[in-house]
Amino acid sequence: MTTPEKKLENTERNTNGRNTERGATPAVATSPFARSVASLKDAISYGEGRVPETVLLDAAETLERLSQRRELSTEHTVIGFFGATGSGKSTLFNAIAGQNIALSAPTRPTTSTVQAAIWEAEGSEELLDWLGIDKRVYPQTLALAAEGEATEGNGAGKHNKAGGVAAPNAVTEPAPGLFNRIRRAVGGRGEMRTRTGGLILLDMPDFDSVTTTNRDLAARMMRYVDVLVWVVDPQKYADAVIHRDFMVPLAASGAQALCVLNQADKLAPAEVPAVLASLTRLLQAEGTEAHLLAAPIAVSARTGEGVDVLRDLLAQVAAAKSLSLQRTDAQLHATASQLRTYAGGEGTVLAGAYALDAEQKLVKACYSSSQAEQVLQAATASYRRAAGQRTGWILTRWMSRLKADPLRRLHLGQQDETKSASKAEKSAGMLGSDSENAPELVASSLPPLSAAQKAGMANAVRQYSKQMAARIDEPWKRSMKETALSREAELPELLERDMVRIDYGLGRTRAPWVIFNALQWIALLSALVGVGWLTLISGMAYLQIQLPPAPTPEGSPVPLPTLLLLLGVLLGIASAGVGRLLTAMGSRYYARKLRGRLQTGVEKAVQSCVVAPVQQEAKRLNAYRKALDI
Repeated sequence: MTTPEKKLENTERNTNGRNTERGATPAVATSPFARSVASLKDAISYGEGRVPETVLLDAAETLERLSQRRELSTEHTVIGFFGATGSGKSTLFNAIAGQNIALSAPTRPTTSTVQAAIWEAEGSEELLDWLGIDKRVYPQTLALAAEGEATEGNGAGKHNKAGGVAAPNAVTEPAPGLFNRIRRAVGGRGEMRTRTGGLILLDMPDFDSVTTTNRDLAARMMRYVDVLVWVVDPQKYADAVIHRDFMVPLAASGAQALCVLNQADKLAPAEVPAVLASLTRLLQAEGTEAHLLAAPIAVSARTGEGVDVLRDLLAQVAAAKSLSLQRTDAQLHATASQLRTYAGGEGTVLAGAYALDAEQKLVKACYSSSQAEQVLQAATASYRRAAGQRTGWILTRWMSRLKADPLRRLHLGQQDETKSASKAEKSAGMLGSDSENAPELVASSLPPLSAAQKAGMANAVRQYSKQMAARIDEPWKRSMKETALSREAELPELLERDMVRIDYGLGRTRAPWVIFNALQWIALLSALVGVGWLTLISGMAYLQIQLPPAPTPEGSPVPLPTLLLLLGVLLGIASAGVGRLLTAMGSRYYARKLRGRLQTGVEKAVQSCVVAPVQQEAKRLNAYRKALDI
């Protein structure tokens, strides 16, 4: 299937190809129209996957068509005659042209192909080729060929010499200038001038034809012509098919149009104003009247009533040479308006303090639903175990080695001893460096998230996306939610991976631990010296070997060996108690610091998986809206 972006690429390629064939350099978007087209192309690109694909394809097709129309002759105005079966459309076409060009007959359908009548043929061929019209008639050429057969008196005023009717692309009007206006006001003999413009009249197949190809052709050409002439008859002027399926949609696209009540001769003269008033009310109710070049007029192709009025209107349109540009501009803004209906309303994505509050709630919920608290408890227990092995009483600290390290049981913290990262990388904590520069990771033994934890995390992500998109409408509200959930499955894995990477700091030697460990060894040596001394005295006494009495420090009630033993035991117990107190205080500090590091890691993981994609989607929405401001 062709995507809008692919269609736009093809458009640009075709445009550059045509310019190259003409010997010109590719056009640069310098004109307001070109800049608007480029801006809408950007909008289509931003809307890919958000705006319905059919809308984007239609917009891309419209931009392609409008760009091509601007490259072709703007000196010619393409006017199409559209009507239902039996409206007399082809007959009216012939009356305007002054020649029997289009086939009219009582059988239906009559017109099966597009018939073109061209005035001022120069520069029209490429335009007609683009329209895909093969049946072409040049009334001016036919008029010159029949000039020898023209009757006298038909060459004056607004009539041509062949057909006796005015050319539908020529307007005769007073010449401009102050002096000429004075002459007209005084003597009524001011100068006159004739303005002409290239004109292409198209006789279309009936849009309600029983033949599908005829209806499709008429519907297609409605998008290509510069001005649509709606030909209705007294019997079908209020037909819902005409208004609902054709007039209303085309009015929404900004199509310039004329509405003609044909076959007015079938009505009583007194009925014509009433029917015109009824038709006008219908056009007003559906919003079509704003796009009419003039009020609906009553004509009769059979009697010629009102035909001159219609011909004059068409001549003014052709002579102005501006309707093709107005039509493309109108369609361009209609395309922008259509895309704007998918811009998510007028609201904006949550920002500022409100967005920060929503993000903090998300981080808190994800932290609670992760294994962070379990890891924190294990790491704190490991800290107390390591501290106890260095500050506890030497005679009992060996017992702690019988218990497994809680953190090691989870296969966490093992890289602390082997990784060679810098202190800056260590202090960065979770997500502190790129995975390429991270130390070698090991698989953790963390239990998988429970169903409740997964549900809590998913619900938190959904609540966050709901808060962020609370002020915007579809389809961007949906895309915002889908974006937030797009990497939801990665979040638990990322959190676990970062828990492996974190520096738990358990392999570090802390100064208080060294001091208390030294005190414990001093206490042990003191007790051992005291025990050894007392043992020696007892042994010698048992062997009845007389030894000098043990010295007694001044003021001490017991001799030195006993004093050393008592001091060693008491110092060991006291330092162990103080060390236990210090360990409790240190573990609380360690837990608080580690919790902050874990929360920072969760925040960075949430930023990567949820917040950043949502913010990027918000930027895309803003870019989409900005691109539509043409």
